[in-house]
Amino acid sequence: MDDMATATHEEPVRLRDEAMIAADAAYMKGDGAPVAGSIPMSTSRYLNSPLFAHAYTTLALRRFGHDIPVTYDIPDMQRGMEDVADVRNTVRLIAEEREKKPEFATWLDRRRDTRWNPAEMGHYADGTLGATIRDFIVKSGMDIEFSYKGKEVTSDIEYLFKRGSQTHDIQHMVTKFGPNIAGETAMAMMNVTCDANYFSPELAHAIYMGTLFVSSASYMRAGLHYPAGMPILLEAMERGIAAGRAIKKPLLMVDWEDYLDWQIADIAADLGFEQGPGDAWAAFDPVLLG
Repeated sequence: MDDMATATHEEPVRLRDEAMIAADAAYMKGDGAPVAGSIPMSTSRYLNSPLFAHAYTTLALRRFGHDIPVTYDIPDMQRGMEDVADVRNTVRLIAEEREKKPEFATWLDRRRDTRWNPAEMGHYADGTLGATIRDFIVKSGMDIEFSYKGKEVTSDIEYLFKRGSQTHDIQHMVTKFGPNIAGETAMAMMNVTCDANYFSPELAHAIYMGTLFVSSASYMRAGLHYPAGMPILLEAMERGIAAGRAIKKPLLMVDWEDYLDWQIADIAADLGFEQGPGDAWAAFDPVLLG
């Protein structure tokens, strides 16, 4: 009886034996064989880019550490994306989208490019977007325009990406997703969803590449290293997708300057989406950061 109990509860050395491994491999790989080459290459330009593959693998598989900021990997991500980007094709896609969507062309031609000066924003009432932007700049000491700062754009593609980075913090304010790990994920999924629903698939891909990069890597990293945080991360993804489906236009194309004297909740209602939980998800950052 003791021998039976020991055998029953003995931990396996491997979850699959050699026969099972071979059978699974035969089923998954099929009868075909990849073409051999003198160097490792695939049909994926992302896998073929050492910069992109390294940046994504590192962000998705590493643990966080308290010795560096959570944004430490972003410069490597940007270099990786630049290595695989087809800028000329994106310019062509933007031009095609202009022809198909007059409202997109109008938005591009307007080129709203506001530089927020808190000293000039004292007249906005509490709870309005103008007051929220003003207070954020004063309290944090940060500049909302963290990318393309001071650069005068001369093309549609430059404006599109500048505006996306220029309004990132404002999106946090209005959506009430973040800024925290779960909130960033929710807002990322909201942007991916509304961009995919509005733009052509190819242009949407070019626009949301960085957002998808970070959010998908965060999902894998949490699943591998911080499983206790997965329920809240899944909730954030779900709520972000729902908000992205509900909004009447891409977040990228919202002219926030037109809403400065609006209450935050009224802006969300006007755009048609349900807001997130504000700072509530910040309590899960220690779980998701290890």
